[in-house]
Amino acid sequence: MNINSSSTLKTNQKKIFIAASIGNVFEIFDFFVFVFLSSVIADLFFPKSIGVLAVIFTYVTVSISYLLRPFGAIILGSLGDKYGRKSIFSLSILMTAIPSLIIGISPTFSQIGYFAVFILLISRIFQGFSSGAELPGSVTYIAETYHKKNYYFYVACMPFGANMSIALGSWLIHVMVANMSHDVLYSYGWRIPFLLGSLLAVIGFYIRKNLTESAEFPQALTKHKIHRVPFVVLFTQHKAKLIMGIFLVLIASLITSVFHIFLPNLLVKFLHLGIGVAANISSMGAFTISIVIILASLLTSRIKPMLIVKYALFGLILALMVLMSGLFSLFDVRTLYGVVIVLSILVGCVNGVYFGVLVDLFPVDVRYSGVATCFSLASLLGQGLTPLWTSFILATTNNYKIIIGVCLVIAVISLINSFFLDKHLTPSSAH
Repeated sequence: MNINSSSTLKTNQKKIFIAASIGNVFEIFDFFVFVFLSSVIADLFFPKSIGVLAVIFTYVTVSISYLLRPFGAIILGSLGDKYGRKSIFSLSILMTAIPSLIIGISPTFSQIGYFAVFILLISRIFQGFSSGAELPGSVTYIAETYHKKNYYFYVACMPFGANMSIALGSWLIHVMVANMSHDVLYSYGWRIPFLLGSLLAVIGFYIRKNLTESAEFPQALTKHKIHRVPFVVLFTQHKAKLIMGIFLVLIASLITSVFHIFLPNLLVKFLHLGIGVAANISSMGAFTISIVIILASLLTSRIKPMLIVKYALFGLILALMVLMSGLFSLFDVRTLYGVVIVLSILVGCVNGVYFGVLVDLFPVDVRYSGVATCFSLASLLGQGLTPLWTSFILATTNNYKIIIGVCLVIAVISLINSFFLDKHLTPSSAH
């Protein structure tokens, strides 16, 4: 290979990596901003007469968008398995950008009444559908492009970017709250993150549309391994792998959403914790988990990925048991900071590995739809429904230990699941 071709290859690899990462950063950034501005959105998009129900209804729009993710994952992921990664990979980021732009420019309840609620709901539904294929598409594309290298590291850079976007989103919310008056925040300030996020996604689409197809998909095409309806093959021939993949992702999704986003945000409402303080807690957790994701992915070159998962889950179970014992109170802000950091280290080990494991779990002919289905269903259970059941528990019992108890049960199930999962991985995953 001559110097020019080597330089071109490196340039293309950087372009591929940026194109894949930018969509994930936007998707999580938009989700995080929506949740942390939920109290503002509730006041602006719902009638004041319903009181605290406005916040619950705002969380319902989040949950509804997650309900649509599995459908988007199955349909768009299946299309990605049939027609190629690149086309769906490019389309998904544009489909997630449009709803964010619409929310950012939408009139509020005081201006157009219940039609504002309708716009908000439809935007979240459309975004939820398209998001089901965004991060899994990036992971599949990157894994198949870097399949001859340590793709666990390259794939882990996708959730790394997603978690760093949480840190970025928390910092932005903190800056906004600190520097904007109440009137400015409620008049136009809340729109800024949505507009910036949609602009970022449009840039990502422009980069993606000029990419070539991933390395492994054309090979499957020439070998006639493309199915007429890939998701039918996925659900008929790979049911056990789907269940195991869901539980692998579920625990990381649940712990991250509970302790990074929803618990600090709910304490804003129930303990009158400042939004800026809650955002800082989330930022610290997101930054910690991002660093650990990279470290864990690098460890896969020396340690079996599932061994990392098992040790992390065991540590997570012990940590949650300590929290259940009542030795530490999450109502203390300093304690909450420490708890979030410890749990972020443990969950970061799982986050740094699970996408690589999902890639190894499914063959190329159903890989996109398999990864997307596992991730979207786990995200629905771990993130989409979390604001509803956590807020309900705190509102009715004021006892956060019930929330920790749910996390503990899922952690135990996930540890048991890891032993079954280990038997279904291909030899390449042993590294």
